[in-house]
Amino acid sequence: MLENTLESISIEEASLWVAKMAAKDGFITNNERGLLKSFAQSFNIDPEHIYCLAETFCRKEVQEVLPANANEIKGRRFEEFVVSLLCDKTKFRLLAWRSDKIYQNIYAQENLYPDLHIKHQLGHATVEYFIECKYRSSWNNGAIDLSEQFLRYRNLAKSHNCELFIALGIGGSPSAPAEFLLIPARMIGYNKRIEQQRFLPCRLVPTPTNLHHYIKNYYSKRVLIHS
Repeated sequence: MLENTLESISIEEASLWVAKMAAKDGFITNNERGLLKSFAQSFNIDPEHIYCLAETFCRKEVQEVLPANANEIKGRRFEEFVVSLLCDKTKFRLLAWRSDKIYQNIYAQENLYPDLHIKHQLGHATVEYFIECKYRSSWNNGAIDLSEQFLRYRNLAKSHNCELFIALGIGGSPSAPAEFLLIPARMIGYNKRIEQQRFLPCRLVPTPTNLHHYIKNYYSKRVLIHS
């Protein structure tokens, strides 16, 4: 069908249209990036050209959407920050990055899962776990209250025999939070409350190396690892 459409429009016009559709909601998901790559390969176009077009439209869409969806944009930027910590491909593999897209209460089943599903190489052992990303501009009287979704995420992780972590960014900006915590879900009570002082041991300087050592230390102490 796309080939027939291209009989009446140029490849460049089609590229612009595809890139604009991918950037419509202000960010580009992994699935959309894959579709852009497939489109580019089908018509012998450099994928980087399509990505750049999409990113340009994306910045424009963010500016237009920001007043109505500021929290969604902040959340997405923080997710991108957390994903950037997985850049060491010898240790981390991102299995899934879910979107929160929904239209008139219609959504993909996978959106019920936490944001990130990760496979992590820890020496001779490999573990899988989920990370749910949360960014807040500041503490609220020394605490952060999570939504009811937290309990669902914890149950889903348990059903997959996986750990769940809450990546919490506080202050600064979503792309460079002033504080960063990685909190095991099992430490959070059913009141879904994260107290600043109680979770000080979960603070870390967010670098790929520190994240690796934090997770490795957690599993060595909390979970039996089978080599």
